[in-house]
Amino acid sequence: MRLSQLIASIAEPPRPHAQDRPLPSSLARFVLWSGGWHQVAVCALSVAVFLLNAAPIETQRRIIDTAVHAGRLAAILRLAGLQFAIILTFGSVKLAMNVYRAWLGECATRDLRLVVTRKLENLQVDDLALSNGTGLAMILAEADDIGAFVGSSLSLPIVEIGFLASVFAYLAVLDLRMMSVSLLILMPQFVFVPVMQRAINRRVAQRTRILRRFGEEILSRSRAESSARRLDEVFTINLGMFETKFALNFLMNLTYSLGSLLVLGIGCMLVVQGRTEIATVVTFLSATGRIVDPWNDLVDWARGLALTIVKYRLVAQAIEAPSGGVSSLPAAAR
Repeated sequence: MRLSQLIASIAEPPRPHAQDRPLPSSLARFVLWSGGWHQVAVCALSVAVFLLNAAPIETQRRIIDTAVHAGRLAAILRLAGLQFAIILTFGSVKLAMNVYRAWLGECATRDLRLVVTRKLENLQVDDLALSNGTGLAMILAEADDIGAFVGSSLSLPIVEIGFLASVFAYLAVLDLRMMSVSLLILMPQFVFVPVMQRAINRRVAQRTRILRRFGEEILSRSRAESSARRLDEVFTINLGMFETKFALNFLMNLTYSLGSLLVLGIGCMLVVQGRTEIATVVTFLSATGRIVDPWNDLVDWARGLALTIVKYRLVAQAIEAPSGGVSSLPAAAR
């Protein structure tokens, strides 16, 4: 039996059995409504993942320190074996967590589609924008993005924030001065990441509204010319999004590189002055390198959260929209 089937056989998350059951008004409520107690279970796995992920930093430092001080080979082998066991356990727990996340995401996607489908079953023709086949197709496509985010909406920040907190706490115990230098790597990103992310969010909302207009206009011959103009607008918006996104990635990578150089320079200076050990410097370089991916994942999660909130709001408004709701969605979503 596959792991996903085992999880599904234990218990299913709540299902929207009632045909008239309304969609939750916010994304946060939908996450809890769809996942139920499974969100708690996957969060517990997340705690184990970040603790196991941080443990090898200390075993690595001990291996290097033992070798530098001409320690016994048996001690080095024991530490290496311990690190291998930690890595193997970490990989196994993370595998289970990722499969659990994916299963929760698919459940959320199915829940959202069930709500839309059951809503359609009670509609009169032209009662809602959902009765338009094109609008319905767009909403069901958007359900994939929403569901994929729901699966990791709570567990991902727990893993990444927990790992970052444990690493910086460990580094502070090891050497508070070097930890302060390492923290400087992330500080500039608190300035430019939110600003640039808000610009991306505005473009995503604008693109979603334009695509829904396009879906309505393309069915009308009299509006074919305006529908072609919509594609040009989407093209321009997408290019702007790419430019902003790649500029954001460039600035983040630049801060990481400069931060690592700063840690290396100050660490070597302290070693020369006899105020720290080479194993400590290597540990800090390793730790600063390992915080890059978790921090990037956390930034991506925040970006996904903002975008999914926009998409979920548009879907919820489409379901509850009055007659002609697809064309009225842009005004409602502003």
